[in-house]
Amino acid sequence: KMIIDALNEVLHADQATTLLLETMAGKGSEVGRTFEEIARIIDGVELSDHVGVCLDTCHIWDAGYDIAGDLDGVVREFDQVIGLDRLKAIHLNDSLNPCGAHKDRHARIGEGHIGLDALVRVVNHPALRELPFCLETPNDLEGYKREIGLLRSLRTEG
Repeated sequence: KMIIDALNEVLHADQATTLLLETMAGKGSEVGRTFEEIARIIDGVELSDHVGVCLDTCHIWDAGYDIAGDLDGVVREFDQVIGLDRLKAIHLNDSLNPCGAHKDRHARIGEGHIGLDALVRVVNHPALRELPFCLETPNDLEGYKREIGLLRSLRTEG
């Protein structure tokens, strides 16, 4: 309710900006661990056309969504609960934790429990591939350069 109230206070009909709610891992008192929690926030916002979602791969993995074993099922569930039209960006990162750990510990691409193959499926998924992707891995500039090169080399046409 506090999040909804705050969003209703700051969002204005004449603004061009879309506010993105980020999926969360569910550590402590975080809100947004489940797609249902995000949907409840959006449903309570009066100007919900100004609200979208940023899906964080580490966060949803740590929240218990198995994107390595059932990416299509997770995307389908997101669409049914929130709607793919609300998905505006992806934070792409691996996780130091097993699925469902609720800890939010990012890892470099391919060096965590999600794994390179699964993250490549994310960037190539037909429902996701045209979205903007942002790396949030623990890296320096050279590390980001390597990860971007690797992901670009594994991106398929289509």
